[in-house]
Amino acid sequence: MPEGNAADGARWFKLNRCNGCHGENGSGGKGPMIAGTSLSFNRFLHKLREPNSAIMPTFESKRLSDKDAGEIYLWLLQQKKQE
Repeated sequence: MPEGNAADGARWFKLNRCNGCHGENGSGGKGPMIAGTSLSFNRFLHKLREPNSAIMPTFESKRLSDKDAGEIYLWLLQQKKQE
């Protein structure tokens, strides 16, 4: 499990425009629902770094650090608890 601040994850989620496809709270839209993801952090990070999608952009570490990605992941896990 990554360390970090889930509240910062909400900010990174919006700043990187993840909400444009995955919805405001990761609840889905043009892209799949990712709130409360069942992916491990390593798998989540792999999907960010090497998406298997023509639509999803690649988030290289120079664009989104592992720490920031971890904070997004922690925030997404909390979204499941709030629904």
